[in-house]
Amino acid sequence: MKEQGKNIRLVHNPAAGDDSNGDKDELCQLIEDLGHNCTVVTKKDAVKKIDPQTDIIALAGGDGTIRMTIMGLLEKKLRFKRPIAILPQGTANNIAISLGIPLDCEKAIGLWRNALLKKFDVGMVIGLEKKPLYFIESIGFGVFPTLIKKMDKKKTEDLSAEDEIKTALRQLRKLVETFPATTLRLTVAGNNYEKECILVEIMNIPSIGPRLVLAADADPGDGQFDIIIVTVDQRQELISYIDGLLNGTNVEFKIIPIRTNRLAMEWEGKEIHIDDERKSYFGQQLKLTLLHGIVEIITGNKYDTISANDNGSKNVLF
Repeated sequence: MKEQGKNIRLVHNPAAGDDSNGDKDELCQLIEDLGHNCTVVTKKDAVKKIDPQTDIIALAGGDGTIRMTIMGLLEKKLRFKRPIAILPQGTANNIAISLGIPLDCEKAIGLWRNALLKKFDVGMVIGLEKKPLYFIESIGFGVFPTLIKKMDKKKTEDLSAEDEIKTALRQLRKLVETFPATTLRLTVAGNNYEKECILVEIMNIPSIGPRLVLAADADPGDGQFDIIIVTVDQRQELISYIDGLLNGTNVEFKIIPIRTNRLAMEWEGKEIHIDDERKSYFGQQLKLTLLHGIVEIITGNKYDTISANDNGSKNVLF
């Protein structure tokens, strides 16, 4: 018996990635050719008026599209919660790569047949603004907010995704060479740390930015952050890692993360980033915790997952 197709809400961001991505009509046709029903909405309408019959919210875009959709679900108290499927069309596609999702859209759609769901954590930070803020990739101080600012000023519209990544890596290397160290105060599990650092990243997934795999073993569904600290004495280790990425060699970032599900920190710098957004910072103490497993994403086979078609599981959603 032929498997019944799923009802797909396709969220399409035409600005993501480069010109090699398919338009919304091509993607919708591909989804329907593979046996599903497809309705297309724009990125800004991702979680508006979701049909109760919707089985999957499919996101055709990059990491920013995924973040906006998850933040929209949080704002609506998850009452429109559905499994999220990713059709990677961004520049770096860190979230998709972290979850083992193919960058080829047809292969990514093929994952929907078994619909293996990966629980995905969301980070929460208190103390930066009056209300809590949330992140799905990372939050950090030091060189990375400056990289975001530099790249925002560059004209990259005509670059391919790979060329844009290389441009960002070259800019990052230049910054790391001379970036001034700043004092970090960190409290984890009752232990206090004070270090002079050029980079601090609290990671929910293994990679950030131009595919920097800073926490290779990070699992976005395990209820743990991976804290990466690069001290002034470790500057050359970060430079060597960036050089390896630029040269296309198989290189690993060797600084071991601190793992925890909550922490408090202070930084003597003036900027912080939350995912790909820069924020002003004035030295206040920040407290970070995790909202564990509140979103579910259809993945490849990298992680232990549950099948949405397994009738013995309490996590069956369609």
